[in-house]
Amino acid sequence: MTTSILSAGPRVIRMETMPLDCGECVAVIELAEAAPRPWCKALKRVLADTDGLEAAQLRVDGRFVYIIGVDPAQRGLNQRISGSLAAAAARAGAQPASRGPRARAAGWAATQVQPA
Repeated sequence: MTTSILSAGPRVIRMETMPLDCGECVAVIELAEAAPRPWCKALKRVLADTDGLEAAQLRVDGRFVYIIGVDPAQRGLNQRISGSLAAAAARAGAQPASRGPRARAAGWAATQVQPA
């Protein structure tokens, strides 16, 4: 998987907004590789918390992510989607200790930060 050091999400190749026959619009995002499941789950949560995208539905098919039900007339739509992708990468890359007692029992350990 191609990821940057600062992000836990896949790299975006392109993003387009297209109208559907039913009158809604869809944002199609092509990724460099298949989206990992933790990132998909994080993106779904982030979309539910993002103004203007809370009613949108998320579908993932390999390297393609579909955000169905977006309003193309909405100001800053591309920025909201880009911000959601970045927030999902940040959320998916959370510290392992925040993943719960089962993850900690399986050997995940948080890194200790030494005070300066």
